[in-house]
Amino acid sequence: MKQELAVRNLIASDDAAAFFNAWAIDEERHTDGFIRILELVADGSEPDLRARLETRSHDFGPVFEHLKDEFSLMVMIAFDEMCTCRAYAAEKPFYDALGNNTFHHWLREVIADEAVHSMNAVNLIRARYHDRISQVGKIIDNLIRAATTLRYSGTFVLDYFGEVYSKELLAESRLAVMRNIAKPVIG
Repeated sequence: MKQELAVRNLIASDDAAAFFNAWAIDEERHTDGFIRILELVADGSEPDLRARLETRSHDFGPVFEHLKDEFSLMVMIAFDEMCTCRAYAAEKPFYDALGNNTFHHWLREVIADEAVHSMNAVNLIRARYHDRISQVGKIIDNLIRAATTLRYSGTFVLDYFGEVYSKELLAESRLAVMRNIAKPVIG
């Protein structure tokens, strides 16, 4: 995703570039964990799973209409990371049922990472785009409407599938982001 955003020139500030550098490192670590889980539950091999990831197509067309500039990108990331944070939390019973305490601890770290990513995006919005905060709710509402019809496209955003991504989860995630954005800036 980071590469796609650079090609489309959506990263306009050093703050956003730093955010995406840190985000990409965390996402790679998450991918490593998911590969381990797939090895365990689906009897796959790491080389095969990595090869499948490499050949997977990444189609940003379905989400690009929601990315106008760095501000809309950061709103999307803040919302998306909050959604995945809550979705992973809802899936704890699955990970616990794997019977390996390592995955339970790994999932806790992923949930924490997703929450931090959302809050970091919120903080960037608050610091750089305080004059546009009134637009956040409308952008998230558009993302929620779009999420119901988007197909998985390997973009790392709005790739929602499974029962856990309910209307309630999306609404709760919207509310959490809006609350975080509305907090007073301490400086």
